Amino acid sequence: MIEPIEGAPPGVLAFKAVGKVEAADYEQVLTPAIDKAIAGGGKVRLVYEFGAEYDGYSVGAAWEDMKLWTPHLRSWERCAVVTNHRMLGDAVRAFAMLMPGDVKVFPVGEREAALAWAAAD
Repeated sequence: MIEPIEGAPPGVLAFKAVGKVEAADYEQVLTPAIDKAIAGGGKVRLVYEFGAEYDGYSVGAAWEDMKLWTPHLRSWERCAVVTNHRMLGDAVRAFAMLMPGDVKVFPVGEREAALAWAAAD
């Protein structure tokens, strides 16, 4: 599932993956939050954490993840991925040049730094 991270700076969407992430998590949590942020010309600054509680993606969730940013390419400003999962971090770094906006990977212990980076001007 996808859960909000409390205490994010204004203008930053912050979520963490817990257990197995399913397509419904995107449809019910992440996509509506991003749509709300974009409404009226807003920008997306996202912090997405994959910590020790993360247990993988369903195929449907992986598809929803790919669909998440494509409709609003110009609205993505920053995306921080917080993880100690090496393969996930490597994949994010490899695809960062294809993603809109700035993308940066942080270790789990640096969540606060990721939130500050996402909020910075």
